[in-house]
Amino acid sequence: MKLFAALAPQIRKGRLRELTLTTNGTRLAHFADELARCGVRRVNVSLDTLDPDRYRSLTRGGSLASVLDGIDAARSAGLAVKINVVALRESTETEVDHLLRFAHDRDMIGVDRIDQYLPLDQLRKLIESRWTLSQLPFRTGGPARYARVAETGGTIGFITPLTHNFCEDCNRVRVTASGILHTCLGQEDAADLKAAMRRSHDDAELMLVIKSAIRDKPRGHDFVIDRNSASPALSRHMSATGG
Repeated sequence: MKLFAALAPQIRKGRLRELTLTTNGTRLAHFADELARCGVRRVNVSLDTLDPDRYRSLTRGGSLASVLDGIDAARSAGLAVKINVVALRESTETEVDHLLRFAHDRDMIGVDRIDQYLPLDQLRKLIESRWTLSQLPFRTGGPARYARVAETGGTIGFITPLTHNFCEDCNRVRVTASGILHTCLGQEDAADLKAAMRRSHDDAELMLVIKSAIRDKPRGHDFVIDRNSASPALSRHMSATGG
C-alpha cells in the first residue's frame, strides 16, 4: 500500500493516467477501501473457475470464498472489476457459460501449459455456439481484443499470445519483487535494477539500465506450442514474473 500511496499524487498532478491492480483477490477484501482512497479505480482479478474444489486444486490450496468476498468488497468500494480467465482445456470449456454469466451479471469480464492449452479459435467457437458476439473497436493500453455479448450487453476481451501474436502493439514491461525488469513475458530477457541501484548513489545508472532494456525490447515472443514443439520454448513460468 505504500507504493500506491506514493503514486496517488501523480494522478492528481496528471503525470499518471490511472492506477490499476492485477491480483489473485485473496486479500482484496482487506485492502479494497484503501486502494480506492489511493486513486485506484479498477482492478483485474484472476479467477479461472467458480468451482471451490477446482479453485483449490489450481491454486494449490487457495480459497474461492476469499476471492469472491474480495470482489464484492472492491465493487462496494467503487472499484470497477475485470475478471481475468486463463483458458484451460477441460476446465474453461465446461465453465465458460457460468463464468460469463457471473461476470456480466456484475458488469465484469476479461478472458486472457501443454495438456491445458486451449486455442483461442476453439474457445471462441464454443462461446459463439451459445452467445452472440460482435467485434468492438474498443482498445485499452493492453493486448486484449474485445467483443460485445448481445444477450448480456457486456464485453469480453481475448488475450491470445499463443495463437495471435500482438507484439507490435505491446507496451508492457514488468518488474519482479526481486528487482528484475522483464520487457517481455515470452523472452528470457532480464535487466537487474536492484544491482544498478546498489552500485550508484543516484539514479543515473538505474535510468541507463532501464532505457537500455526498453530500447532492446524484443520484437516478438517465444511462446511456442505447436505440433513441432512439445513444450513452450520459454523456461521461466509466467507466474514467476507476475501480471
